[in-house]
Amino acid sequence: MKTLYIVKANPMVGREDEFNRWYDEIHLDEVLQISGFKSAQRFIVTEQQMQPSQSHSYLAIYELDDDLEKTLQNLREASWLTMNDALDFATIDVSVVRAFGEKKLTSL
Repeated sequence: MKTLYIVKANPMVGREDEFNRWYDEIHLDEVLQISGFKSAQRFIVTEQQMQPSQSHSYLAIYELDDDLEKTLQNLREASWLTMNDALDFATIDVSVVRAFGEKKLTSL
């Protein structure tokens, strides 16, 4: 059963380039060293939205292995992670979600 760790984030004002360099060149690779994290990918919120008011500019999605409790414990214990204050910690939003029901595919 697929489990995802989803992080919605914003950079500090005026520090977007630093935020993106840190996330792409350091943070994703470090998180993938934590046992239980299988993959990582970042996304940027586009201008075209169904709901024009968006609270976050960036989204990172990590796929986790099946032992969710152990994986999250490994993350909590990863005090060696390099963090960067270009990340706006006041607005970060983290969710863990698990697949519910079967994945549907288009018939086209």
